[in-house]
Amino acid sequence: METTTDHGGSLVRGAGTLLARLAAVAAGLLVMSLLVVTGSRAAFNASTSNDTNTFAAGTVVLSDDDDGSVMFDLTGMKPGDNATRCVNVSYTGSLAADVRMYGAVGGTGLATYLDTVVDIGTGAAGGVAMDCTGFTASSNLHNSTLEAFGTAHTDFGNGAGGFAGVTGPVTRSYRVNVTLQDDNAAQGKTATATFTWEAQNN
Repeated sequence: METTTDHGGSLVRGAGTLLARLAAVAAGLLVMSLLVVTGSRAAFNASTSNDTNTFAAGTVVLSDDDDGSVMFDLTGMKPGDNATRCVNVSYTGSLAADVRMYGAVGGTGLATYLDTVVDIGTGAAGGVAMDCTGFTASSNLHNSTLEAFGTAHTDFGNGAGGFAGVTGPVTRSYRVNVTLQDDNAAQGKTATATFTWEAQNN
């Protein structure tokens, strides 16, 4: 028996299979193209906006007119010696604030024998000389010893009220008077004091 092989038929069948595959790929590409076109199609939309918003912080600004000078520099004091100084404190912040005065008192005990009066008012000449000319008192903030002031008024929380709820610019004059008591126990003692004015918005 003789066996023959039909190579021509195989080629035909192979070509048909290739054409079918190419047709399937082309169909797939067509579907993908349709999907891309459909997915990228514009949609209806709408929007609205608010104009540019702005934010700015307020200020708390406090200053005095003593140009860094010390209020008192007294040595060799004797019973009855007295000194008075005035400082003008100005609040120029934009926020409503309270201003209070407090102090830190030290030394070797003389503060116990220094009678101290602190008044608040307006109109003092102030300046580097801390001149009280023109001062008009509105209220008393302290009338005891220097030691008592330092004990009672140690920070803003318990500070002596100056002016409350103010919005700048506002200026108040502070008058501080000290007198050495006639007490032999004061001999040789010293005292130091730092007065501070602080503003906090409310």
